[in-house]
Amino acid sequence: MFDEIHLAEFVEQRDQLPLLVGQAHADGRQRFVEGGRQITRHLLELGHRKIAYLGNALAGRSSLDRLSGFQQELKAAGVFLPAEYIHHVSGGGPEAGCAGVEHFLALSNRPTALVCYNDMMAIGVLQKLQQAGIRVPEQISITGFDNILFSAYTTPPLTTFDQPKRTIGAQAAQLVLDLLAGEDLQEPKIQILKGSLLVRSSTAMPAGD
Repeated sequence: MFDEIHLAEFVEQRDQLPLLVGQAHADGRQRFVEGGRQITRHLLELGHRKIAYLGNALAGRSSLDRLSGFQQELKAAGVFLPAEYIHHVSGGGPEAGCAGVEHFLALSNRPTALVCYNDMMAIGVLQKLQQAGIRVPEQISITGFDNILFSAYTTPPLTTFDQPKRTIGAQAAQLVLDLLAGEDLQEPKIQILKGSLLVRSSTAMPAGD
């Protein structure tokens, strides 16, 4: 995997070679932060105040940026965040979601909403909650991140943050076509694409305590 130093050396050694690199640019990471904020804001607007975050310890900045947006939105709303409401597991798949949600189920003061690092983890969370007889969203609201294909077909359909993957792919393809057509692209092109919140049936107002 290239770090920034090795990438610069690689480019210098191939002065005339067109190179297309997809990476998490520092400015592009803002989309992860904003996604965390939008999801958390949605839950706050529903009336939730006991909101937890389930992260992926192996995802590095990707998970931390989403957590940062989550924390920023809670702070802006003046909502207290207990330390035990942040939990990280090693992985981002359904099995990690199944394992991670057990931490929150063991709490005496359970959250009424859970923000998951991604949709795959949220799918595992939904399965574990169903096995435990806990109804979503009647007893707890669940959110994902990414808007993968399966997120619209879970039970219930998953509220998530839609990343503009198709647009990113289309623009990358257009850049390649521009290079092949001989367009002069000496200066790097950086464009930040925003995502959007998709509200489905896995979130609702919290039940009365």
